[in-house]
Amino acid sequence: MSSVVVNNTLHVNFLGVKTVRWAVLAFLCVFFILPTQVKGQKVYADNYIGKSGNVPSSIIDALFPPYNKLTAINGGEAALGGDEQYARLLSSAGLIVDIGAYKGYVEIQYDEIVPANTPTYIRVNGDAGLLEQLLGGTLGELLSGVAGSILGKQIIKVEAKNSNGNVLFDRSTLGGLGADDLKMVKDRNGNYHLKFTPNVPYQRLKITNLTTALAGLGVEFYLDVYEAFYFGNECNYAPEFISYYGSGINLDALNLGGGIVEHPENAIDDDPSTASSVSPGLLNVLGSSTQQFYFTQASAPTDEVMVTLSGDPSLVNIELLSNVSFKAFNGDLQVFEQDLGALSAELLGLIKLDLLGLLGEGEAATFPVSPGVPFDRFEISVGSFLDVDVGEALNVHEVERTVGMPDFGGVTGNNYSICEGQSLSVSPQSYGGASLRWYEAQEGGTPIGTTESLDIDEVTEDKTYYVSSVDECSGLEVASARVAVEVDALAVPEEEDYEALPSQATYGEGEVVVLEPNLESSAGIEDPQFNWSMAPDGVPAITDEWVVDKGDHTVTYRLRPDGALEIEGLQPEDEIDEVYLVLQNGDTGCKAIEAVEQVFVILPISGMRFEGYAKGDGNYLNWEFSARTPLMQLIVQRAGPELQWYEIGDLSLSGDHIYGGVFDFMDETPVAGVNFYRIKTVPFDGKEGYSAVIRLDRESKSHQVFSIFPNPVVDTPVLRNHTSKEFNHITVQVIGQNGEVVDDFTLGQLLSGEAKKLHGAKSLKPGVYVYMIYTQGHTQRIKVIW
Repeated sequence: MSSVVVNNTLHVNFLGVKTVRWAVLAFLCVFFILPTQVKGQKVYADNYIGKSGNVPSSIIDALFPPYNKLTAINGGEAALGGDEQYARLLSSAGLIVDIGAYKGYVEIQYDEIVPANTPTYIRVNGDAGLLEQLLGGTLGELLSGVAGSILGKQIIKVEAKNSNGNVLFDRSTLGGLGADDLKMVKDRNGNYHLKFTPNVPYQRLKITNLTTALAGLGVEFYLDVYEAFYFGNECNYAPEFISYYGSGINLDALNLGGGIVEHPENAIDDDPSTASSVSPGLLNVLGSSTQQFYFTQASAPTDEVMVTLSGDPSLVNIELLSNVSFKAFNGDLQVFEQDLGALSAELLGLIKLDLLGLLGEGEAATFPVSPGVPFDRFEISVGSFLDVDVGEALNVHEVERTVGMPDFGGVTGNNYSICEGQSLSVSPQSYGGASLRWYEAQEGGTPIGTTESLDIDEVTEDKTYYVSSVDECSGLEVASARVAVEVDALAVPEEEDYEALPSQATYGEGEVVVLEPNLESSAGIEDPQFNWSMAPDGVPAITDEWVVDKGDHTVTYRLRPDGALEIEGLQPEDEIDEVYLVLQNGDTGCKAIEAVEQVFVILPISGMRFEGYAKGDGNYLNWEFSARTPLMQLIVQRAGPELQWYEIGDLSLSGDHIYGGVFDFMDETPVAGVNFYRIKTVPFDGKEGYSAVIRLDRESKSHQVFSIFPNPVVDTPVLRNHTSKEFNHITVQVIGQNGEVVDDFTLGQLLSGEAKKLHGAKSLKPGVYVYMIYTQGHTQRIKVIW
């Protein structure tokens, strides 16, 4: 009669063998650090078939001792299971070669035929040295050399039979356990099991304890068999067993004490205060030690492994990145490998986990490893380190399989940018398990949603959300690590945040007009991007050239590599085309659009110089030009930011001045803020024209301390002190159109009313700049055109 028992174990954590400082892990909630364990179900071989008899078993053997010796004690208990019931199998090489030798065996059977390649786990006990050496796999021979154990003297043989007792498959421990069809493994309680995997269907098992002649005459060995079972198909996330193997072990260091892997079962014992540990100091150059973790069924492709590590901070260096690696296997096939360096970089971007930072501070760090394919065995390999003491250990506190984290995929992955005030819906591209759970905290906290997407009605600030996958396994809940989801609230540009101004104030006939975008330093736009367009909605943008046919000529609007716009072919008679400057924040739709006022190029004037600067409470204008046709009058016009022009003065021309000359004008009452100036020319034939436009900024009288002229700059800018004070230290910062500091310098003494050329300043490329002038108790901002 078959019995099915729920094994109350699934494993997870482990803490340092050395003292380690546990920190609250920066991305996992509490139930991730101490997850609910989901156990596998065991199907037992609970039918007792028979055991070996007493010796001697023949008349000849009866002449020599031992006499009526038991070779199997309590054989039926191998089919009962439990910690206190077992069959003891005895064996010996005898007193004389082949005389008095004996072996013990027991046979048990499953109710049903077991499918091929289904592992049976046979719990055994015996000589601790032998079992530990067999647990070490390929390290067995080396371990026997250190411990002086009985490997090669006592042999364990396992046979798979059908229900009629015919042998179908057999393996033994002769020569150690390097193959995958018979391995020694340990469970989380430290119990040894033989993992026996026949490649044929089977129903009966025969376990035999043998002794070879190498053991010496008269030596008896025992082997206790507690139970045999395999796992059913029920959901099971736990690694039920562990083993280890290695190569390149430093035998001299090993003889100092300790083993290759200390307490390997602690890595799956559900106790966060324990750990298995390995010392890289035991490894020669190119040596390695590997811990193996066995799952009872293959994972889903999206499943991950949660690993908790700690170690001596001295191990956390560049070697750690490449000398610790993680592998996954499906059967005998390796399907995944990743070293700690690549994983650390991946985790820092995905879940904001500074893995090396935690390990470097001596803390335990829990993190997910994502093979991305089905697997049933997981391995952690440690290579050799330079100049590492034997006592410096890397500790494995816990290994468990869990449901896979949500995967956002795409170009931006789990990072979202959205305009302030807009709504946003966030959802992963795929996820493992059955559902999602959203949080506002890296760990703990109450879920804010369990839906397929996180819907935010209005994004008002930068914020990080977290999401995990959730699954149900054998009636218990399993959750993945939490993935960080970054939401950036981008400022929406406004018209006052930027403007476009000409690179210079004067353009003669035939010159190329250049318009440059300028971002206010206080705009707060995270990723400013400018575009030009001829359409009010900004679409399409000018990406190369835009040609406007004027009938007898064309005007070309050309985008320069630096983002400025060139306008070529303008004539004074033209209707100026509307050009729009678009300011966009990043690649989002956060943008503002404004029409740009263009510079007027005027004929018949050419070779004109037009400049001005603040003088006292007014603005002084000075210009020079030559004309091909005679002029009757010059009218000085001023406008504010809205570019509504007003006449503020006029000059009647006579004599030689009708063809040009040098002129000046004093605006006694400029307005506070922006002042635009231009000269209107009135010829005798009545066909009026205009000069280029210059700009002079004035602060209110109570704040007007300095001015910079000429503006636009010609050769070298000049700083003027308009106060009755004397300044002994002035700091000047020059801010570019994208808000960056392009120049900074200091001045010594500047007397009252003094104007000083800024020889210490850099010569800047054409554009609009903001000069920030700092003195004790005063800061002034002046916009200057180069």
